[in-house]
Amino acid sequence: MNPKPFLITYLILLSSLNYAQELNALVLDSLDQNPIPYASIYLQSGSGVVSNEEGLFRLRFSTEQALKDSLFISCMGYQTLTLPLSSIKDSIFYLSPKTIALNSVILSNKQLSISQILKKIKEDIPEKYELGLTKKKLFFRQTGSEEFLLLDVAVKRTSISEFNQAFWDSTLQKVPRKNDWYTELTGTLYGDYSKENQKFDLEKALELEDKKTSAIFESIEQVFDTILKENIKKDSYFKIRSGIIGGKLDLDGFPTQEKDTLTPEERINIRKKTFLTSKKSLIQNLQNSIFKDDDLNISIINESNKYNFEHSDFTYINDVPVYVLTFIPKGNADFSGKLYVDADRMTIIRLEYKNIQNIRDFNLLGVSFIEDMKEAIIQFKKTSNGKYGIEYLELSNSNEVGFKRPLVITEKNKVVKGRNKQNQLKMDLDIKTRLFQKFQLAIFENLPISKEVFEESEEGPGLLPVNLTKYDPSFWEGYTIIEPNETIKAFKVTPIN
Repeated sequence: MNPKPFLITYLILLSSLNYAQELNALVLDSLDQNPIPYASIYLQSGSGVVSNEEGLFRLRFSTEQALKDSLFISCMGYQTLTLPLSSIKDSIFYLSPKTIALNSVILSNKQLSISQILKKIKEDIPEKYELGLTKKKLFFRQTGSEEFLLLDVAVKRTSISEFNQAFWDSTLQKVPRKNDWYTELTGTLYGDYSKENQKFDLEKALELEDKKTSAIFESIEQVFDTILKENIKKDSYFKIRSGIIGGKLDLDGFPTQEKDTLTPEERINIRKKTFLTSKKSLIQNLQNSIFKDDDLNISIINESNKYNFEHSDFTYINDVPVYVLTFIPKGNADFSGKLYVDADRMTIIRLEYKNIQNIRDFNLLGVSFIEDMKEAIIQFKKTSNGKYGIEYLELSNSNEVGFKRPLVITEKNKVVKGRNKQNQLKMDLDIKTRLFQKFQLAIFENLPISKEVFEESEEGPGLLPVNLTKYDPSFWEGYTIIEPNETIKAFKVTPIN
């Protein structure tokens, strides 16, 4: 008997038994029974998670941890709950509000003014926050929704008979007026906050997608490809003009008669690399909205003179005393919110804000853009070396874009004999769209690493997300994630027959 297969099977079973425990639970206020969002749930050994906006969380741990480790649940203004993992029987945890005696508002034997607090927040950033090379275990979710509020095309002239008014009317009738999507992924990010030092080992990814919508757009794209291939000449370029605004668009990337020489495997590898690069860049941009060039990159802090701050409260998180500052705009600033500050180290523990007026509002010559919603939650947690690192980041925004103008597209070609102008399409457009996006980034482990460890780390080859048409609760079984809210759980698309 060959013992190797038996040994491999035994090791696999042993590994699965050692990492087979998962806690799915809810955090509630003990007084009013309301969910507590964004509570920190972590083990004594260091790993942890954040409850979602509905107070739900999922935490994975090993059998060995279950026997020896303890669970901590903490949130600003509440007493920290500590329980041995082995004693946990329920899936609902209650946090009690923390009573603060008046005489406890003496912080570090000092009484600081708001201006002094804000000044100290901006000092010694590299000493207070983990900005060096780290290994971050993370989960990322992107939520999106796009809706066409208006979608009208009136053809004035076309030299391509297929692009007549009937074609456009029929095509636009097929275009879905609303599309929702969700992307989720987990992996390990190596690096700091610079663009150069970034390596991402992507482990698993998911896309909740309306296949029917995708199929419609693919069908429309194929029709356009066919028409363009039959009518547009090689080496052509486009001149695009809308009123007095014009530009040139070369046909690189447009369909041509040339044969695609890429193999199916090469095309898949390109898609994997593109997905990995785009998501890594997106995560980096989110992080750089907080830190950049070893400094804070938060406009509310860097432009604090534009806001009125008020010392509204005092609380604790664990045993750390915390100032609670509320702020509103002085004049034309955009946001109001709350700032939670470690009173001993003068570091930001949590920042939450939302706009109280349009961020941008532009309307000129038929082109309009309104950014009317921007909200953020930024939460920090101490790392193993005592510095603070990002624990949770949530950014939501919404905008409306309109385009009501004439459009002229002209095909030109200097190679073909005869007149330079080949084809032309004139139309009036009236399009208005509404876009909503939410980005959520949770960092479960944030460990400092050396330059040597970073250089030895490898970026994975990437992978393609698994496409689903409805939420599957078993997809992330065995992974620590931000629990989905009820909207995501209810996502379901009728499959195409």
